[in-house]
Amino acid sequence: MSTVVARRVASTPVRSATETWTKITEILAPDENSAARAELCRVAGVACSSIASEATSDAAIVVWGAGPRVRVYCLFDEAAITREDVNEDALAWSATDGDWKMSIPCLPEDVGWSSKQLASNSTRVTARSVDEDVTGGGSESATTATALSINAAEFLKS
Repeated sequence: MSTVVARRVASTPVRSATETWTKITEILAPDENSAARAELCRVAGVACSSIASEATSDAAIVVWGAGPRVRVYCLFDEAAITREDVNEDALAWSATDGDWKMSIPCLPEDVGWSSKQLASNSTRVTARSVDEDVTGGGSESATTATALSINAAEFLKS
């Protein structure tokens, strides 16, 4: 199983920033009555600002926790209209089950106010500059943490 899954969601002019965030929320937290869905709704202002500024074009919204890391990019303009690279399929699991975290990319000048807004609405969602890598748990090379160890002597016994 892959440790990183990507989704590419059509945004403007196909959808508004708010409609795009709603679609992303449906993908990441499919249960509309879940605490995770409510938390994602509380951070909609910052998420929509990030989407509207097209920060999510090259820098992904990243979710990590119990399952594979999820990277969500938004497609804009002709890429959104042609839908050639769009992948809005549901995930095989809920990315927001268990102990999950999210990082939203923002333009460098928006990181300060975005971080403050997110801190007042969520303990799981943080902002980062589009120029920064995602830090925190859920390493993208998580498979190395569970590497298989083989006892050669036992393996070679007849």
